[in-house]
Amino acid sequence: MKVKQLCINSYKPPVQSQNWASSLFLNLYRCNSQQISRHLHRLKVNNVVKGGQSFIFGEEKVGLAVGVKGSCYNAGGEVARKARLYGFGTVVLTQNELNIKETSQVISGLIQANYKYKLLGDVAQEKQQSDENNDQYSYISDLHVQENIFEDSYFQQLVQMAQIKLYARDLANTRQEGTPQYFVDEVKTLFKDNPNVEIQILQGKQLLESQLNLFYAVGQGSIHPPTLINLTYRGNKDSQHLHALVGKGITFDTGGLHLKSYGNMETMHLDKSGACNVLAAFKGAVDMKLKVNVTVTLGMAENAISNTSYKPSNIFKSHKGLTVEINNTDAEGRLVLADCLSWTQATYNPTTIVEISTLTGACAAALGENTGGLFSNNDELSSELLEIGKELQEPFWRMPVTDEHKDMMKGQFADLCNIGKSKVCGASKAAAFLFNFVDENTPFAHLDIAGPMDSKADKGIYPPGATGFGTQVLLKYLVNKQE
Repeated sequence: MKVKQLCINSYKPPVQSQNWASSLFLNLYRCNSQQISRHLHRLKVNNVVKGGQSFIFGEEKVGLAVGVKGSCYNAGGEVARKARLYGFGTVVLTQNELNIKETSQVISGLIQANYKYKLLGDVAQEKQQSDENNDQYSYISDLHVQENIFEDSYFQQLVQMAQIKLYARDLANTRQEGTPQYFVDEVKTLFKDNPNVEIQILQGKQLLESQLNLFYAVGQGSIHPPTLINLTYRGNKDSQHLHALVGKGITFDTGGLHLKSYGNMETMHLDKSGACNVLAAFKGAVDMKLKVNVTVTLGMAENAISNTSYKPSNIFKSHKGLTVEINNTDAEGRLVLADCLSWTQATYNPTTIVEISTLTGACAAALGENTGGLFSNNDELSSELLEIGKELQEPFWRMPVTDEHKDMMKGQFADLCNIGKSKVCGASKAAAFLFNFVDENTPFAHLDIAGPMDSKADKGIYPPGATGFGTQVLLKYLVNKQE
């Protein structure tokens, strides 16, 4: 089950002139506003939930008054849940005490929380279709906002970015069908007829022919050939700048011969989240017709176990020319990314590179499930990404990469090893490994989203499953790079 994309419409006040039967009327107030108490009294409240939001249910119609305190995005998430709880498929924004920026964030949060991914059997599908045909909605399908809000550019941008984030979730939530070939088919369907998009595919032994030996090694144990997918969009042909995004796309990670234990493998279909977010951000840039040039590289491979799996103690020469000793087959993502970063830089010489991946459990241990790690060789790039993340409720925290971390990744029998000499500072060591494959003069940022890649509860802007965390940051970054 994928929730249908929310349809957003504008209307001219007054709301009484419209015919919205069986709709949820949404009223937004600043928390502790006197208007809330007056509204409660006028609607003859029979149910109030305290703690930041006040929910109002009248005798003849249903209204929802939200006193916004703290995150506007989370307030929107609560609206989506209450509408779902009481079976409203249509929400109408009527009274509003917030400014347009705050209102836009509420609606963005509503869109992000109004999502569910579940594969239904035949009987459940029939029931769902019957419910929709009889206007018995479990998710919001229509939203009506005042004309002045609908036409605001900030509102339009946040809505587009939120909807693109849902697409990233759809991609990441795929299970066994989400193979490297699935993503090849997806990009061809999306962009094959777009004259502004160039598609380049390297699959299986073609990776070896292009010296992407690390990348190939990770996927050589799978029946699904490892695949590099590169997409380039030139939205500003008068500009010499080209910005690169790189995403880790391990379609399933068993850990390889260093097999993951029970409890650590069940969500590894989400180890492709970085690539899914990059593809979604790229699609957003194309759909929005951004005046920016961007190239994206997706490293798609399955880290499986077979008689052809790569082994501990193997030594491979990377695309960069550096040799790497394999000390742990479960440190595979950095191998794929190393070759992707080197290949992207050698092929396009981009102005900046931003890479995103579910790279280390150590980063999740350090920062938790709501914050991603940011590692960069450039202060200006770091500051920009941190500010974007703060604005869009996809926060990152800058982490260090020091000479100590770099020394830990030096190999005994090769130039580098893929796991390091010590069990400490795993997130910084992984970032230090990647830094070897990017020119030090090229502004580069590595985003580790291992912590916030998935949600275990229905809370805030996130239902259970893939979150799409980081997608909006990437897209907003490209928006800012327009010339």
